Amino acid sequence: MNDQDRNELEQLKRRQELLQRQVTLLKDHIDRFDHRLTTEPVIVPEPPPIPPIIEPIRVERPALVLRQRPFEPAAQPTPVIQEPARASAEEFRAQPPIVPPAPVIAQKTSLELRLGTFWLVRIGIVVLLTGLAFLGYYAYDNIIGRLGAGGKLSLIYFAGGLLIGAGAWLQRKLEKPAMKNYGQVLFAGGLATVYFATYAAHYLPPLRVITSGLIDGILLLGWAAVIVWIADRRKSEVLALFAVSLAYYTAVVTDIGLFTLYSNIILTAAAVFFLLRNRWATISIVSLPATYGAFVFWRFYHHGDFLWDLRAEQLNYGNIFLAGYWIMFTAAAFLSRSEKLLGFRRASYLSINNGAFFGMVILSMLHVNHGNFWKFSLGFGMVLIALAAAARKLLANEPLCAKAYLTQGLVLVTVGFIAYFSGLSLALVLAAESVILLVLGGQQKSAIMHWGSALTALMSVPWLVLGMESHANTALGLGVGALLGFNMIWASRCERPTPGVARALTTFFTILALFAWAYLDWKSVPTEWFGSSLAIGAVILMAAFYALKIPEGVLLSQTYLIGSQVLWMYSATAHGRPAWWHPLILIAATVGASHWWEWQKRVTMQSGSRQTLQGLYALATIAVLYTWLQPHFELGAWLALTSALALALTIYALSTRAWLLAAAAQLFLVVSGIEFVREITMGKPDWYLALVPMIVLVAMVWIVGEFFISRLPDDAKRNVPQISLLYLAIAVLMSLWWVHEYIPVRERIWVLGLVGTVTFLAAGWKGSRKVAAFGGVYLGAALVTLVYRQLLPTPLIYFPDFAFILVLLGLQQVVARQPKRFPLQPEWSIAMIVAGMLSLWLYTSRWVIELSGGSFYLTAAWAVLALVTIALGFFLRERIYRWIGLAILACALARVVVDVWQLEIIYRILSLLALGVVLLALGFVYNKYQEKIREWL
Repeated sequence: MNDQDRNELEQLKRRQELLQRQVTLLKDHIDRFDHRLTTEPVIVPEPPPIPPIIEPIRVERPALVLRQRPFEPAAQPTPVIQEPARASAEEFRAQPPIVPPAPVIAQKTSLELRLGTFWLVRIGIVVLLTGLAFLGYYAYDNIIGRLGAGGKLSLIYFAGGLLIGAGAWLQRKLEKPAMKNYGQVLFAGGLATVYFATYAAHYLPPLRVITSGLIDGILLLGWAAVIVWIADRRKSEVLALFAVSLAYYTAVVTDIGLFTLYSNIILTAAAVFFLLRNRWATISIVSLPATYGAFVFWRFYHHGDFLWDLRAEQLNYGNIFLAGYWIMFTAAAFLSRSEKLLGFRRASYLSINNGAFFGMVILSMLHVNHGNFWKFSLGFGMVLIALAAAARKLLANEPLCAKAYLTQGLVLVTVGFIAYFSGLSLALVLAAESVILLVLGGQQKSAIMHWGSALTALMSVPWLVLGMESHANTALGLGVGALLGFNMIWASRCERPTPGVARALTTFFTILALFAWAYLDWKSVPTEWFGSSLAIGAVILMAAFYALKIPEGVLLSQTYLIGSQVLWMYSATAHGRPAWWHPLILIAATVGASHWWEWQKRVTMQSGSRQTLQGLYALATIAVLYTWLQPHFELGAWLALTSALALALTIYALSTRAWLLAAAAQLFLVVSGIEFVREITMGKPDWYLALVPMIVLVAMVWIVGEFFISRLPDDAKRNVPQISLLYLAIAVLMSLWWVHEYIPVRERIWVLGLVGTVTFLAAGWKGSRKVAAFGGVYLGAALVTLVYRQLLPTPLIYFPDFAFILVLLGLQQVVARQPKRFPLQPEWSIAMIVAGMLSLWLYTSRWVIELSGGSFYLTAAWAVLALVTIALGFFLRERIYRWIGLAILACALARVVVDVWQLEIIYRILSLLALGVVLLALGFVYNKYQEKIREWL
């Protein structure tokens, strides 16, 4: 039962008591009426036949009465029956309807209360325990060395006893659920403290009083059993979780022998026991990473450093413990019936267990038995496949678990093959494995085997490439290509064709086969003919469609044609201009393919796919044109030519309704933009030359909007405003760069801020949201420049920059108070506050560092800034200011915690103990007075 359930139970109990008191009051009221009716004389000469029957019924209508009013006797005998009924009705009408009090659990608990009531006490326990550990070391050397190990150990036992006693008293004496939860945390912390003291009694030399490791191990086992017994007896998952977690923590704090491994096995067994007995899944979920994480600390961590060769001689023992952990968690995955460990969570649980076990064993095998990796991978993979078969029967309602085991098993088996074979032999083995898995998957209707076939086929391709590079064995390469081609044909026969939809598995194997064949072609034909060979191959595959009937094959074969275009461009740029007939062959093949796709009827294709092909062909045209013309022009002329080509091709394409060609023509506009960047970076050209791309962008928007908007298709017409806005935005960005290049460095921030502020305010006055967006871009650019400047090793502290931050925060207040003129979403207002305050935080930090020559006063400055920010949040009634102030205060506290570790040992101990006590005290206050604090929020 968690804290929320306890709160709900307490509310129901209080409501039950209230109902019982109200029922008692109602019964007393009825008894008094009965007594009056039986003792007082009633004289009714002719009672009305109907009203006396109806009116008393009205007495029984109210279900509950909050209070009882004094009863006054009737003055006349006639209305004896009616008067009480009327008085009672009036009384009931006077009472307000009983509305159950709003349950506390329905209220939204703020993050502040959550921190105060839940996390402070838990963090306090951990900090206090750490301080006690350091106190044990320090006490041995400096303060109470005369007491001996027993005296020093008694102090820790005494502290644990105090925590246990205080926790038990709070749980018995106090009725508030929050205080009971607080007591449970203290109780669990005391149990963990005793556990640590018992552990230290043998394994820590300063506190050693038990010389026998066997006796200390028995005591630890006994105390672990006590913790398990207490948690199980109280049915407290919180107590069990916290005690087990702290036990993991105490086992990791020190590094002695194999104790961590023994402790892990005990705690793992306890977690699995709770899971199977009480269905407490949270403990087992936490125990899984904690167990393997503690093993990592035992394996690599020693005296503050991670050492790779640490305990290499004990790895065989470690692997035995790892096997024990894995077996226990695997049993938990199969036997658990907890609602919190179903479906995806169970599959994730067992997957993490398998991955952690495999990873830890592999790290061990890097030191010993590394030659047997393929055996371990292959064997463990077979075990997982067997567990997949078991999960299919034992966890039939959760097929995801069996799929997870099967997937992981197939992966590890494949890894085992990879570790044993190499080169083209491995490629051929993987390709053969993919064929076997594909055929078996089709027979057993197993999607896992199908995708396992796809994975192994995918892995065969890189080994084919590496093998052909090193051995050039064409026969083995052709064998791999043939097997991949068989997969393509077999998958096309297994998957039913769907008109207009590509089949996933067939498409995947087609891609692999096409790649393998293209690679074999590249290794077999001369380099200068490879592009033409690909183009011819595309034509051959298109013709083979009439025999194979594989739509995916003919569709993907177009990549050969696109590849030939790419190779032509590469040869044009790397080796000079190619022969004039080569681009003609490529254009002829492209045009022929375009006509084939336009007129053929056997391959059903959606209009979107056909448009995709046409777009690829348009891109190829642009690419050939680019590589053909670019070598003939200098940089300045090329900048003008690309802009002119973009505008001219766009006008031509829109005039002839070649929409995709018009879209592809925009690539020349991209090239023009790139040339603009090159011109700026290479030597800052004249200002009018730098303005050419911006003029073209604006002209493109104007021409399309004025002359061609009515001729566009409906879909494209709807997108024109967005594209126009994009072009204008690019022009704005170029203008920002222009400002960056032609405005002095010191003045850029306030100039950009001024332009952005004026633009933003003018947009609000005119009601133009687009102009407001441009103003926001200028403000954002100024803000980014400010942050970048402050992050430099030698920041530039300039007062106008500080003024810009204040203007930005003031602009947010204008937006918040003028929503009609500035119809921005609340998220943008919050973003302005966050950006302004974070910039102010950074500016203040760098200013303090520069002023003082170091970070000595940085914590104090953050504290003052946090106080001012929180006060500003209350003054402006902006909650985000208060949260930012709390965040700055938390960072200041974090600096204090970090600085503690740089102090001497005695001050470190006192700081940790004081911090732990403060956190516990704050947690106590928040838990005890949380209702009052909630009223203040």
